[in-house]
Amino acid sequence: MVLATVKGDVHDIGKNLVEIILSNNGYRVINLGIKVPPEELIAAYHTHKPDAFGLSGLLVKSAQQMVVTAQDLRAAAIEIPLFVGGAALTKRFAATRIAAEYGGLTVYAKDAMEGLDLANQLFSAPTRDAMVARVRREQAALAASATGTPEAAPARPASAPTRRLEPAPVPAPPDLERHVLRDVPLTHLYPYLNLQMLYGKHLGVRGLVERLLAAGDPKALEVHEIVEALKRDAVSQGLLKAQGVYRWYRARAAGDAVILFDPSGRETARFDFPRQRDGERLCLADYVRDDADDYLALFAVTCGAGVRELASDWKERGEYVRSHALQALAIESAEAFAEMLHSRMRTLWGFPDPPELPISEKLKAHYRGIRVSFGYPACPNLADQTVLFRLLEPETFGLTLTEGFMMDPEASVSGLVLHHPAARYFKAD
Repeated sequence: MVLATVKGDVHDIGKNLVEIILSNNGYRVINLGIKVPPEELIAAYHTHKPDAFGLSGLLVKSAQQMVVTAQDLRAAAIEIPLFVGGAALTKRFAATRIAAEYGGLTVYAKDAMEGLDLANQLFSAPTRDAMVARVRREQAALAASATGTPEAAPARPASAPTRRLEPAPVPAPPDLERHVLRDVPLTHLYPYLNLQMLYGKHLGVRGLVERLLAAGDPKALEVHEIVEALKRDAVSQGLLKAQGVYRWYRARAAGDAVILFDPSGRETARFDFPRQRDGERLCLADYVRDDADDYLALFAVTCGAGVRELASDWKERGEYVRSHALQALAIESAEAFAEMLHSRMRTLWGFPDPPELPISEKLKAHYRGIRVSFGYPACPNLADQTVLFRLLEPETFGLTLTEGFMMDPEASVSGLVLHHPAARYFKAD
C-alpha cells in the first residue's frame, strides 16, 4: 500500500500510525510523506505497482484535494482501491465527492484500526466480494440521498439585528508590541497538557484517562510511563523547542467583519467572518465593539521544529511507539503552549483567572473570552492565516505556511483571542 498526505497538507501523525499498524500486520507500506501532489502518486503507482493507495489529510481543504487527486488518478487510468481518512473527512463526503470522481473502489476509514480491518477484508478472498458489495451499496445510498435539490438558504429578515450582544467594557492590553517567546521551558507547558487527547486520541487509551490512571489500569499506566520518560528526554536532550509570538491590536467591528489598526490608527488588516444562518445567528464580529475602539490578540506557537525528522529516524530504527509518541507529545505540547499563553494573556490583559481555578477547568475553556483558529467552525477561511502570518512574522523562528495555508511544522497552533465575557464557541454554517 502506498500512503500519502495530500498536496498542501503537512499533517502526518495519523498517516504514520496507519503505516505502523499496517506494517506490523503483514503489509508492505510505501510512505510518500506529506504535501504529495497527484503526479507523485501516479509515478509511485508505476514504480511500486501497489495493491492500494491510502490518502490522509486533516482539514476541509485536504478533503477537497482528495477529490482533485481522485480525478487525476482516474485520468491516469488508475483504479486500484483508494483508502481515504482524516479529521475533516466523513463517510458521506467520501461517497458523494471522492468515490464519484474515482474509477476504482473508494474506502473510507474513520481511524487507523478501522483501516486495518477494512484492508484485511478487502485483501482476503473469503470476505472481499461481500466487503466491496457493502461499501458500494452504502455509497450508492449516500449518493442517492444527496441528489435532491438543496434547499435555498433562508432569507435573512430585514428586521433581524446584525449585533445581538450588549457592548462589554474594553480592557486595555499592556502594549501593542510584538512579543516573541523563544525556548520556553517545556516544564512550563507540561501542566497544561490535555492527557485525554494525548493518551486517548493519539496513543489509543480507551476511556477516561484520569480515572483509568487513578484505578491503576495497566494499559493507561504503560502509556503514562512511556510519555513521562519522553517528557524527561524532551527536556534533557532538547527534543522539543517551544517558540511563539503574540500581539494585541486595536480593533473595531464593521458588520460581520473585524478591522485591525496599527498603533498609528491606520487599518492594517480585515477579517470577514461568516454569520450563522439560523438560530442565534452568531458571528465572531459580535464579540468586538463597533461603536468604540476595542482590542483583540493574535498568536502563533510551535513545538514542532525537527520533530518530523527525528520521529522518522526513530521509526527507521524500529522504535515505532517512541516515534509516534514523540509526534503526539509535540502536537499536544503546542496545544498546551497555546493554553498556557492564553492564560498569561488574560492576566496581562487585566482579567486574570480566579486563583482557585484549576488547570483542568482551564482545559474546558471555563474562563473569560475565547481563542479561535482559522479553518475551524467560527472562522473557516483558512486563507486568513496569511494575514495572521503577515502581522506576526512567525517565520523568524521557523514556522511557515504551506501553499494550502497550513502551518509547517505540524505541531503548531495559531489563532485570535477575544475578550468579550459572552464570547463562546459555535459553528458558523
